Amino acid sequence: MNKKANRRAFFVCMFIFLMFVSIIMHLPEKISFQRVSTDQKIVPANMSIYMQENERKIIPKIVSVSTAQAIQPVRETQTEQAAVNKKVSPPVPGNDFIEPSFFMSLPLVCFAIKEGLIEKEGMIPAGKDNGNAAQWKKPIDILYDKDVEGLKNISKTIGIKHMMLFLKQEGIMVKEGLSAEEIMLGRGYVLEKKKLLSLYSDTVSNEYCNLFPFTVNGTVIIGNNGHFEFTAMKNNAKKHHNAENEERLMPNLMNLPIKVALEKLAINTAKIKIHGSGIVAEQFPKPFERINGETECIIYGKTQKQQNGFPVTLPDKR
Repeated sequence: MNKKANRRAFFVCMFIFLMFVSIIMHLPEKISFQRVSTDQKIVPANMSIYMQENERKIIPKIVSVSTAQAIQPVRETQTEQAAVNKKVSPPVPGNDFIEPSFFMSLPLVCFAIKEGLIEKEGMIPAGKDNGNAAQWKKPIDILYDKDVEGLKNISKTIGIKHMMLFLKQEGIMVKEGLSAEEIMLGRGYVLEKKKLLSLYSDTVSNEYCNLFPFTVNGTVIIGNNGHFEFTAMKNNAKKHHNAENEERLMPNLMNLPIKVALEKLAINTAKIKIHGSGIVAEQFPKPFERINGETECIIYGKTQKQQNGFPVTLPDKR
């Protein structure tokens, strides 16, 4: 009996000791289980203080990083949009820019001839004559007459793809959406004058010298041995001297540079035709003839007379 009593006493004491130890070590809280749903998140009590202290340290860092990441894309987007707007915004015509008009047709046609897209001596349908009959002209004649219908037909033959590739190679960017006709006729966009003159220097050879001076809307491009520059007609006095019935004398243009002769004629008339280049060798009307209003004037340069030989028969426009 004593042995059994001693065993019971030992186990009772051991149980009491274990209970005491478990209370001191908070074992019930550590090994307790709770049923929770998937939407709930229960944090043990002994962990709450630790997490709160860590959240105070971590949350500001997370917020600062996310804010920077949110602001940076906005700034990048604004910068990219500003760059796009700067690139897309067309330049305003002024002293340095010009709507090229027929000035663009000359280098484009020269490019097309060089690349074999059109033939230099080929015949192209152009505008109609005074009798309303269809005309066929060579590309150079179309350029000389600034024949709109002929240039439109040339643009269709060249195609928008070749035009855009050619301009891109020359460092000229025009806005998208333009048709081949608009690019050929120089409508709906502007170019820097330096770019346009550079295009002439790279494309227009001396074999097209008979087209110069090339005049469009009172502005002139003159060229000599691959060097081209802009000049302007003197139109201020023209407004006061172009009355239809005003009689005056034809100025003497003989032996004058083509550019000087052109400026003299432009004061009173815009109907000017120039053949050749260099020095004026022949003119129509003759020097000091009496003319009325905007009489058509024709100038023959020295190179043209050398090519055609003497004498040159001029049309009788009187």
